[in-house]
Amino acid sequence: MTMAEEGAQHTARETDALRAGHAAAAGLKEALARVGVVIPSLRASQPVSGSGFVELGGCSAGTAITLAEVINSAADALPELRATVR
Repeated sequence: MTMAEEGAQHTARETDALRAGHAAAAGLKEALARVGVVIPSLRASQPVSGSGFVELGGCSAGTAITLAEVINSAADALPELRATVR
């Protein structure tokens, strides 16, 4: 494989990872909006280790409380989502 081919392959992987990060961030924003949660700083970022990456950033204490309530409600309703706490 030539250096040009390796570079094109590397760029294609980075582009795919960047797209995956954007899709994941958009999907998470939509899911959070369905339950009335907005995290203003949530965004896609540059790929990390060749994978899409989403930065959650910060939010107000009220938003964090609401998000925790939503997650806990989902865990109560769907026991298969619960993680074992150690």
